[in-house]
Amino acid sequence: MKIARGICIWVPLALCGVIMLGAMTWLTRGVLASEKERVLAEARADLEERTRLALWRMDALGSAVLLRESQLPPVDFHMSGKEVEDSAVHLRFEVRSGRLASSEMDETTEKFQFLRRLLSRNGDIDALLNCASEVSEQAWRSLPKDAMELQSKLAETNKANPASKRASAVYQSDSNKIEQVQRTKVLESQVAFSQLSNTNLITNAAPVTGFGEILEIGGMRPVWIGEELLLLRHVTVRMAEEISPVIQGVWLDAGKVNGLLLKEAADLLPTATLEKLVFRVDDPLGLASFPYRLQRNPVIPPEAPPWSPALVIGWIAVLFALFTVSLLIHGVMRLSERRASFVSAVTHELRTPLTTFRLYSDMLESGAVRPEKRGEYLRVLSREADRLAHLVENVLSFSKIERGSARSSVREIVVDEFLESVRDRLEARLATAEMRLEMRIPCKIRLQVDAAAVEHIIFNLIDNAAKYAAGGDPPVVEIRTATSVRHLEIVVTDSGPGIPVSERRRIFRAFHKSAREAAESRPGVGLGLALSRRLAKSLGGGLDCVDAEQGARFVLRLPLVG
Repeated sequence: MKIARGICIWVPLALCGVIMLGAMTWLTRGVLASEKERVLAEARADLEERTRLALWRMDALGSAVLLRESQLPPVDFHMSGKEVEDSAVHLRFEVRSGRLASSEMDETTEKFQFLRRLLSRNGDIDALLNCASEVSEQAWRSLPKDAMELQSKLAETNKANPASKRASAVYQSDSNKIEQVQRTKVLESQVAFSQLSNTNLITNAAPVTGFGEILEIGGMRPVWIGEELLLLRHVTVRMAEEISPVIQGVWLDAGKVNGLLLKEAADLLPTATLEKLVFRVDDPLGLASFPYRLQRNPVIPPEAPPWSPALVIGWIAVLFALFTVSLLIHGVMRLSERRASFVSAVTHELRTPLTTFRLYSDMLESGAVRPEKRGEYLRVLSREADRLAHLVENVLSFSKIERGSARSSVREIVVDEFLESVRDRLEARLATAEMRLEMRIPCKIRLQVDAAAVEHIIFNLIDNAAKYAAGGDPPVVEIRTATSVRHLEIVVTDSGPGIPVSERRRIFRAFHKSAREAAESRPGVGLGLALSRRLAKSLGGGLDCVDAEQGARFVLRLPLVG
């Protein structure tokens, strides 16, 4: 019945909501689709700009390495006693008349032997190096070094559509090509400077014994031989009136060079890698300095497009209307359910003591109880009567507060005297749970409050401790007082299992127990704490459950006079 009633109410509301939301969704999709494309285009444009900056940084580092090695005097590759100072350089070497030699490493070392095997794998070292350097030189010459046409085209594009030029794929592609040409031209100018330095070196250098007179020094060019990265240059020398070509090279640690280049762009492209290029091609992502191609491995997050104010206002209006109607219906249904839960829970709470009354009274009337047990049976009946009286008192008080007909009788009390006056009643309730009361109330403060309401609150807290903290160690409930700037605090602490933080708000809701929960847990309908908090607020104070080292701790705050 309850499910059928809920379906009859919520299904029509859900259909109306679906129609309204469907219309708003259809209206919004078109706007968001175009906005999403714009956002993605902006993200791609940002990636291209970071890529260009990363390539500039890597080529700047690569150019510095090439320039440094190109400016080394040829005799440094010939004279013995040199040491490798750069961790990215395995060794420097030269090949003359097919013979491999190194000024930095003995021929018996493992690295030298590895290099010899690498270069002589086809039998002729000179032929291999000449071929590799020729291929590298041709690849370098094939790189575009004039961007006039692209710059003119880019200027026309910007003039035609200046507002969206940054997000344009054509604009970014042309910009990448122009940047590649400019990087190549910068490297070319550095190579020219290196050639000029080498010319001065030839002019001013004196012949070196055993090396010959230097006639020409070529520029360093990077090449791949197998998986190894080398820099090669041609040097022409004259010895004993005979001109002989010499190939000088630098064997680089490809892994370290790769790492150094990527480190330059780590903040711009953290997921980027470098791909080896055996044959350099006209690729905007290729480096001008070394035969590498940048693999960006981009991670472009699918950012949600921003909503226009009109869409936001429209959605807020629709959702607010649906929320308001749903909240109203939910409130009405919840009130109905609370009433049903209250009836079922109270029915269960009444059934148990009434069953006890009937059973014990029949046994006492029939004489089935021995005389020495009659006192115990009467105490049970008295305890169940007190339980019923307390339940009825809570229900009536809550009903008065709900109707707004509760009347307060404000009078002046002295805190410690008032608490001492209700001590016997509190101790009697705790005694039924085999617990005792400790009071620390050296407080002579006077308050203007409804004493009956304060007593009701404190008794509910003690009753709650007797139900849930019985069996605690030690079996003690403590009441103490404290003062703050505006309030007197009456703190009630037990040694029970405590109350989880997730449950501290729920326990102050009226009738938070269902009939099943009332049957499975300790006695009560979930009304005492809710009533106590409302009474505390009516007094101008408050009631809260706070953290405690052990057990549960409730703090009742009452306003001070003046």
